[in-house]
Amino acid sequence: MGHGKFSEIKKVKLRAVTNKIDWYGFMSFVIFKTIPFFWIPAHTITFLLPGEYRVLMAAFLSLALGIILAYSKRKNVKIV
Repeated sequence: MGHGKFSEIKKVKLRAVTNKIDWYGFMSFVIFKTIPFFWIPAHTITFLLPGEYRVLMAAFLSLALGIILAYSKRKNVKIV
């Protein structure tokens, strides 16, 4: 929307950004799938671990987030 230029990014309105959001994809994938089936159980397990292992588990969860985002982005790409 800002064409990679900071001066253009400053001019982008919030309404234009929210109109570009895929609300169906957000609700169906993030809210109804990843949060109840992955993030809540993952954080429950993380906080049951001793303190010195929580940081390691958080690192693995950050990798999992990257994989989930890459997968969801790849799933939405349409090949022409």
